[in-house]
Amino acid sequence: MKSSARPVVHRRLITSLSALWIFLILGLLQSATAEEAPSTQADFPGLIEALNSHEVSNLIDGVVTEVHFKPGQFVEAGDILFSIDPGPYELTVKTQRLNTVRAETTLSSARQDLERIQKLKDRGSATDVQMLKAVVALSLGEARLEQAKAELKSAESDLEDTVIRARISGIISQSAINPGAYVEKGRAPLARIDQMDPVLLSYEIPYVDRIEQLAIDNLRTPSELLDRVTLSIKISETWLYPETTTPDNLSSRVDMATGTMTIWAELANPNFRLRPGMRVRVQSVINGQ
Repeated sequence: MKSSARPVVHRRLITSLSALWIFLILGLLQSATAEEAPSTQADFPGLIEALNSHEVSNLIDGVVTEVHFKPGQFVEAGDILFSIDPGPYELTVKTQRLNTVRAETTLSSARQDLERIQKLKDRGSATDVQMLKAVVALSLGEARLEQAKAELKSAESDLEDTVIRARISGIISQSAINPGAYVEKGRAPLARIDQMDPVLLSYEIPYVDRIEQLAIDNLRTPSELLDRVTLSIKISETWLYPETTTPDNLSSRVDMATGTMTIWAELANPNFRLRPGMRVRVQSVINGQ
């Protein structure tokens, strides 16, 4: 009985050792597979830019009566930023409305005259010259009415432009003028608005080195450089920005002096921590396949 128990123990020991070897081999295979497609990281200097900027300007001449914002304030698209004295433009609108009414009256009278002369001519009581004059008067009346309407529309547009509104949402700069100042049409920007969320991240990569890092043998389009890349932002040595992104676009040319290409990416900035002009470090991770 004792001698027959030893082969059973040996078989169990062999089975346990075999299972252990299988687990070890599987572990080695998984490690080898992971090493075949490692993730590599590179570090580049980057710049935060405004995705959109708008220079606020005036489309008419006039005296600024009020500035409706403070520097550094967040403004929404459509918010009133400046007011220009509307008085002269209100007067022009009234004048052009009167001119339009006069032109409509003149045209109505010319139509009636043409109808009357047409009837007289049909009875032989009006000459061709009278008929021609009536036709010309009608044409001039129509032209004057169209001109009056166009001038009225222009005057109304100028009156609307006495209120200067924000075209985009963002942080507005300090006003370049104060209330009471006279501004001419086409003056230098009155203020600037920078969109803050999202912002634009730009950085430069060494083009040839990057292709080698990505191990792309047959590069069909330069956009393939961006396919496996994830970006994170380091604001300082101890401050890693919480949002990550992926590159969107790259420049069409390689800089002859540096051999680099510019990459751009949109980056979420919900708390406005990132500001245009900030220098950051871009950590670019190439994900393994």
